[in-house]
Amino acid sequence: MEDDEIIIDITKKSTKNQKPNKGVKKNQKNNTQNSKSSKRNEARTGSKTKKNSLLPLKIFGCIILFIGIIIFLFCSSLFNIKNIEVEGNVKLSENKVISLSTLELDTNMFRFNKSEIIKKIKENAYIENVTISRKIPSTVKINIKEREATYMLQFADSYVYINNQGYMLEISNEKLEIPILVGFTTDLSNIKAGNRINVDDLNKMKMVIEIYETARANELNELISKIDISNPKNYTIVLEKEGKTAYLGDGSELNPRMLCLKSILDVNKGVPGEIFLNVDLNTERVYFRKST
Repeated sequence: MEDDEIIIDITKKSTKNQKPNKGVKKNQKNNTQNSKSSKRNEARTGSKTKKNSLLPLKIFGCIILFIGIIIFLFCSSLFNIKNIEVEGNVKLSENKVISLSTLELDTNMFRFNKSEIIKKIKENAYIENVTISRKIPSTVKINIKEREATYMLQFADSYVYINNQGYMLEISNEKLEIPILVGFTTDLSNIKAGNRINVDDLNKMKMVIEIYETARANELNELISKIDISNPKNYTIVLEKEGKTAYLGDGSELNPRMLCLKSILDVNKGVPGEIFLNVDLNTERVYFRKST
């Protein structure tokens, strides 16, 4: 009997002191964490799904808002043109530029196409560049850059004004105080405002500009009435006020030749004749020959 009781006591003690398996606890903990993580993921997924379902509505709302703004801008009298400002014009009047633009007051400032208006303004040969800006609520600003007439071609009894880039700006009976280019090869049938002189004359134009600017640096440019470009080996300038013609050669060493020209003009003031500057300055002397 005592042995039986001892066995029973030991069993009870063993059962009382037995600790739960660590692996079971760990698995229970992991299961709990996984359950929480799963719930969080489900919540996130649900949130994303909800956001994704609202995205098309937001996009649609933005489109409707954008269309509403466009309709308001195009239809509201608040944005009707009240002022048209012109800047940069020298040759052309403000009214002329506005007329070229075809813009009208009391029309909506958002209804015109800038590119089309710029194209219309640039139909005038004097206009080199145009920018247009809208000043809300009711002002349109036109900023232009004009071409400047620097030389003339003689065409029948008229004069064709051209700029340094060879663009024909205007055909007029009025003779300006700028040099006439003699000996050009541009076809007369191509003489029209907005057109350009031919390639051969454009190449010579580079030397013409250099001749004129060198003359300006030596205070002689205002005396030049004509520049003959017919012979690129011997450019010629005519000084009508002085009654003289000067031969420059191929355009090399322009500055020392202009200095010689200035000296000869000072010595032979009022005496008509020819000035030969088309010599080798290292071995020959320039000279003046009176007209007979």
